[in-house]
Amino acid sequence: MVTTRPKAYEEEVLLADFHAARIGPLEPEAVRTFLERWAAALLAENPERARRHARELIEAVESRLEIRRIASNPVMLSALAVLQWNEKRMPERRADLYDSILMWLARSRKRRPGRLNPEECIKVLQELAGAMQRHTEGRQVQVPREWAARELKSQFQGDAGRALAFLKEEEADSGIVVNRGADVKFWHLTFHEFLAARLLAGMNDDERRGLLFAEGRAWLPEWREVVLLLAGILHQQRDKKVDALVSEALDDLYGSPPRAGVKPELTKQARCFGLLGAMLRDLQPLGYAPPDPRYAEVKNAVLGIFEASKAAAIPLQTRLAAAEALGQAGDPRLRLPSDPDYWVKVEGFEIGKYPVTVQEYARFVDDGGPKPERWDGQLPRANCPVVGVTWFEAKAYCDWARVRLPSEKEWERAARGTEGREYPWGNQEPDPDRANYRETKLGQASPVGLFPRGSTPGGIADLAGNVWEWVDDWYDDSKKYRVLRGGSWNDYSSFLGASVRLGLRPGDWNDYYGFRCAREVFP
Repeated sequence: MVTTRPKAYEEEVLLADFHAARIGPLEPEAVRTFLERWAAALLAENPERARRHARELIEAVESRLEIRRIASNPVMLSALAVLQWNEKRMPERRADLYDSILMWLARSRKRRPGRLNPEECIKVLQELAGAMQRHTEGRQVQVPREWAARELKSQFQGDAGRALAFLKEEEADSGIVVNRGADVKFWHLTFHEFLAARLLAGMNDDERRGLLFAEGRAWLPEWREVVLLLAGILHQQRDKKVDALVSEALDDLYGSPPRAGVKPELTKQARCFGLLGAMLRDLQPLGYAPPDPRYAEVKNAVLGIFEASKAAAIPLQTRLAAAEALGQAGDPRLRLPSDPDYWVKVEGFEIGKYPVTVQEYARFVDDGGPKPERWDGQLPRANCPVVGVTWFEAKAYCDWARVRLPSEKEWERAARGTEGREYPWGNQEPDPDRANYRETKLGQASPVGLFPRGSTPGGIADLAGNVWEWVDDWYDDSKKYRVLRGGSWNDYSSFLGASVRLGLRPGDWNDYYGFRCAREVFP
């Protein structure tokens, strides 16, 4: 057996009579085995300390999705292990995490005479990420190597040949960029986005404002992660840098100078709040809060569409448009199952506040999970329930997220409460202000939580209407059908009762079948 990494990237191998095989990503069990053996080798003289360090490593790597995804690559897993050992913890902010990993990779490159040092290497790769992000045809994740060399030649005194040589050398052993035939790309999209954010952080305020807001890039989906990571990098510099970024976004919303007595459209407020809310969620561990009073004003206006006391005064179509804009920008209400705010406690267990959304399910797909039917068409509606899923796909998602589907009894207990409600909200008949069903006339699934008057007293949303929800149980003793509960946007009101059940084959799907998660109660 012959193993090679750099030569394969340079396309200089395929030995006669050899069969080439590419190594796949590490499975979770393999990651744990690696970390256990890493700790045992590192602390061979103290087995108890080695076991403790292995537990800490495994907990740190499995604590967040972005870390788990990176850890499936052996080089990245090594970087994470070194990072934990050197810094005694895994950074809480994504910006710090990616910064540490990239610098470790840059410092691990082979040292040759004339080769750029790690800091210079990162600076050049920032320029490449920025050029790919600002491409005239929209953000590119893979570009011809010759094009990249031309974009970088200014970093090499105008010598495109040196820029080309730099790229080939980095593809061979940096782990940051990789070869794809005649093209080059960053090993992981996150590296691309983080380095583009670093480039923006180094610009002066006017230059950055012009690039992000004067040309409207900040609101584009492919720029969202760049802006979020930019906030983290600016916070490393000082709070006032983040304050300026928040105010620039609000200036773009309100106009600068603002027009007296004119308020922005609710949909534009939702777009702005979606971006800023996600940015602040990233900075939450640091206790950052923007001083600009306009942020609180926008937040109150947008989140009002999800509050029963305020929603009644806002027409449904206006609320729908605002909620969809919020979903496209990044709905800050949505959490991962690892977040305590994801759950609502019911006696004996916890259940998801909302059905699993497209935004949440997309992380599963990105991590290798199966795509449901009509997946590409769902992506623009990120805060709507994922649909087109079979029972098997719902179960696979729950296994991946380390949770489970609710049992039928648990689902009904959540919907009916201890008092035995006829509907999740009580005993009043359904109406278009309480649920998305046929008489509401939306004709499709709606953003989760859009009908707050239809939530349970405990705040569990969308248990009636919107989408049918798979649960864990068989429909009857034949064990041919699995149960769905709750009714959907395509059903009449008679299907919305908290006791109504439907049985379908577990491999069936439709654009009104979804699911939500449950888990045991944790203290």
